[in-house]
Amino acid sequence: MSVDLLAGCIGLKSGDIVVAAHRPVVASVGNSFCIAEVAADALSRALPDIGRFREAAKSFTALGANRLPLYLYARDDVRDGADRLRARMFSPLSGTTEDPATGSAATPLAALLLSLTGDPERRYEIRQGVEMGRPSLLCARPGAAPTASAPASAAAACRC
Repeated sequence: MSVDLLAGCIGLKSGDIVVAAHRPVVASVGNSFCIAEVAADALSRALPDIGRFREAAKSFTALGANRLPLYLYARDDVRDGADRLRARMFSPLSGTTEDPATGSAATPLAALLLSLTGDPERRYEIRQGVEMGRPSLLCARPGAAPTASAPASAAAACRC
């Protein structure tokens, strides 16, 4: 998905989308999501625009007809050996304007980040739902050891 298309769906500017580690990418461990890193200050400003989502779904069809779940994350800090991230999930075309805890998105995010770092010990603490008043903590860590056919895997647990 292009940076401009994604930014328009969530009311942000293209410059708010961080592409240093990866561009917006479709990732899945069952349910597919378009995952994108955003600037820390932009995550709280993100607001889904249903009209833009509808328009984007016409041209970006990689996730299926009329389906466009976006999982945004921002880096927070590293503490106690875990990378701390903040996240938000928007899928208004599927009936979920925003979700407070999306394990099915946190796991592919962790797998994506693990594949980029190559660190088999990396752990992630993902805070989600804060902006909607339903804070959740999802913890993800490597599952099986990476192989050539499965370069990264992750397991996640949720504590709400």
